[in-house]
This record gives sequence, structure tokens and C-alpha cells, in this order.
Amino acid sequence: MLKWLQRSSQSQPPAPDATLPTGWFAPLSAEQLLATPLRQSCLHQLRQLTPLPDTLFDSWILTAINRFAALVQLLPASQSHHHSIPGGLLDHSLEVACNAIRLRQGYLLPPEVGAEEQARQASAWTVTVVCAALLHDTGKIAVDMEIHQRDGTRWHSWQGNLAQPYRWQYQSHGRDYHLHPAATAMLINQLIPSPLLDWLAGYPTAFASLIYQLTGHYERAGALAQKPSSFPQQLLTALRSLVQNEYRLNNPECGSDGWLTEDALWLVSKTTADRVRAWLLQHGVSSVPENNNRLFDELLTHQLIVANEDKAIWRCIIRSDKGWSPVEPLTLLRLTPSAIWEQGEQRPACFGGDVAPVNGAELVPELSTPTQPLPDIADDPKLGDINNFLLWLKNHISSSGTVNTRNGKVHVVENHLFLITPGIFKMYAAEITGDTGDGWKLAQRMFQESGLALRCNDDSFIWTCEVRVPQKKSSQLKGFLIEDPKQVLGEKVPVNNPWLKLLRE
Repeated sequence: MLKWLQRSSQSQPPAPDATLPTGWFAPLSAEQLLATPLRQSCLHQLRQLTPLPDTLFDSWILTAINRFAALVQLLPASQSHHHSIPGGLLDHSLEVACNAIRLRQGYLLPPEVGAEEQARQASAWTVTVVCAALLHDTGKIAVDMEIHQRDGTRWHSWQGNLAQPYRWQYQSHGRDYHLHPAATAMLINQLIPSPLLDWLAGYPTAFASLIYQLTGHYERAGALAQKPSSFPQQLLTALRSLVQNEYRLNNPECGSDGWLTEDALWLVSKTTADRVRAWLLQHGVSSVPENNNRLFDELLTHQLIVANEDKAIWRCIIRSDKGWSPVEPLTLLRLTPSAIWEQGEQRPACFGGDVAPVNGAELVPELSTPTQPLPDIADDPKLGDINNFLLWLKNHISSSGTVNTRNGKVHVVENHLFLITPGIFKMYAAEITGDTGDGWKLAQRMFQESGLALRCNDDSFIWTCEVRVPQKKSSQLKGFLIEDPKQVLGEKVPVNNPWLKLLRE
């Protein structure tokens, strides 16, 4: 993998020490050496992209970087090529580590094991990549250059950190270019903290790849020399891992993550998008669309899901043979079972019931008015808190990108925000408390009494929108209006939904 790195631009050389003769440099602390903008930027990137808690990052990775900086000081990375200026080796090594950890996001490691084992080893492989990249040129200071101290003695890297002003020169004749990778082995224990080596030793394949990479046996470094997996393959691996190892399918008495029928695997759309994204991020893949609609487009483009005409979402009624059925149709993704289970792999038994796609706009009955109080419901602090609802609504909209979509519960109509009811409140109650019964009524009543809902007339807060879709019979949606969409959407308010017309009495 490290062979796929690209070299970055060099930084400016440090100002010479005026108290020393030209070509001599005073030893600096690791903190002084790492204080440049470029190096601080690299440290920030490594901290953000390395999947370790801050305490472990500091005691393992940052300790290794500090030791490396204190050892290499302002030595160059080459004699006359890239990063040949003072400080070039430290700049180059940090840049390569940052590039390597970004490239690692395109890998599923180790490649020869299943998804569950890859998840278990993910952090170890990421740390392995960082260590291999950081130390890949360290052997140069041991065998490719001569470093002399002010008192006339020659310094060797295995002696410990420099304590006197120093100068260097590259060996001009008879240099063995295969020696410096092998020489790195002498410095591994000096640079990598023992607790980190102890931990990596618990992952024999990753540990072996690290040692082979650092000692120049690239042909044995295995995964560290492989090209990244494609994003479609990563998506498919995530789906397979979730369905086979984490999802609960075909529950006959309550909700599930999905349902397997004879010819299709149906997965809850938002749950699947959120969990695929989380799985990929956990495995070091950062180039994942944050918007669910874009993620669905990726799945459609690569034919990982079955399209509903030109859309990713299917709206389905689910009925179990034991009598369970959700209170309203669910938005699902449809997959071909053979995409998840290869030939010969054991599949779960098919769902004892029916998954039936439905078409058309959602018809919602009008709700009772304020003069007819809603039935008493056991109060839940979350369901009765308007601030909690607004926070959830903002997060729901930003994460799913469902404003003005065909099956979305939130629309912009005549410069107002239209919330389809009871759908939006059922979704809120289910996601916040797991309530799939009457809890949504408490949330709706809370919103109705919050002062945010515009009155339709003296007797009701419920507004009606006519759905005008070309070549289809018009239908109606019921919902609440919020006067200013910016209260939820912020400054970037979408245009009015052209397919909805607000009906006024």
C-alpha cells in the first residue's frame, strides 16, 4: 500500500542558528521541531484519522512521533532529491504517514478474512500503517549519512538522541541502497513504545506485515503493498457484514431490520444507510456521502440495490402470519439475496408473511381538534419536550436529506414548513423512545400546544395540501405548518415543493 503514496510539496527550510558556523545545527526538543504549521497540520490529521482514544494516541502514536522527531532532528530525507533540505526527513515522514492513513481508508484489512474479523482488526491495521509510514526512511540516518558532533566524534543513531551541535554529509561512494530499509530494524524498539508493540503483537498478521515492511521485505509485507478496494466493493462488504452478523431479520411479532422473501431482501432504508455509513467510517473509509440520498444513488449506480422505477426507495406494507403489521407502510431498500449470500452459503428462513410494495401518495386522516382533547397518554419527558423534538427534526433533515422528497415527511410549501402528520410524529416517537404505539400522540399534542404551529382556522391546526403529480390522480396530505422554515432548516431553505398546493378554506 505504501507504494501508492504521492509525494507532497516541501516546506521552507529552518532559519540557521546564527551562533553556529554555517552547516551546523543545534539539537532541538521534539516540541520545538513539531511546532511548524506543516507538522502541526500533520499531527492534527493523524489524530483525527487514527481510531484510538486520545489517551492511547498520546501515549502510543504521539510518543512514537516525538521520539522520531528527537532522533532525526533536522536531517534531510535525501541527498539531492525530494526533501533534501534541513528538516526534510521529519516533514517527509509525517506527510507520508498522513497520505498512508488516507489511503488506508480504501482498504479492508486483512483481505483474506471475513468482515467480522476485519472489524476486530481494523484499529491494529490502521496503527500498523501509521508506524510503517512514519519509520520507512529512518534507516537512512544509520547507514546512508555520516553525522558528526561539535566535539569531533561521529554520532550513530543507536547511541540515543543528539546532545551536541551537529552536521551531516551523505556518503558519496559505494552506498548500498538496499541497506537502509533493513537498518530500520535496529531502531524499531527505540522509536515505538513497548506497550504499542505489545498490543500489535496480538495481531500476528498485522505485526508481521509491519516488520517485513520496515525491514525492506516488501514482497512479504502482504496487505501493506496492495491496491485499495473500490468503493462499490466496500459498500457491498458493509451490507454483507451488517446483514449476516448484526441485523435481526424476519421477526414475526415486532419490527426488524429487514425481511427475506423468496425473491428479495428488504432492508429498512434509513437504518441501513446510517449503519452502512457507520460501518465504513469504523473501517477507516471516510469518503462516504453524508447525505442518505447520495448514498442511495451510489447503491443504485453500482446496482447493489434493485431500483423502484428510477428511485431507490420502496414503500411497503408488511404483514406477519402471526398478525403483526407496522402502523403505516415502511420505506425499504430492495436487494437481490444472492448479493448478500453467495452460492452455498446458508440463508435464514424466509419471512412468514408478506411484503407488499404500494404506490401513490400517503393518505392521512385528519386529527382531532384542540376542542376535542387527545386521549391521555403516559407522559414521556422526551416525547413532551418541544426542544428535543426540534433538535431531532433538524438532525433528521440534515442526515437524511428528505425535504421535498416523494416519501418525505417534511416539505416547503408557500414558504412555510409543512410537517406531514401523523407520520413525522410516529417516526420521532419510534426513533427517540422505541414507541410504536400511541406515544406519537403525546409528541403531536406537545407540538400543537408549543405555539409553533399555525392555525388553519378557529377549530384546527391541521392543514391540507393537494398532491399534483402529472398523469396521476390527485390526492391530499394532512399536516402542520411552521411559519418560518429557517427555524428548522437554517439559512439554506429549499424552494417550494412544486407538487404540493396548500388548500385554504
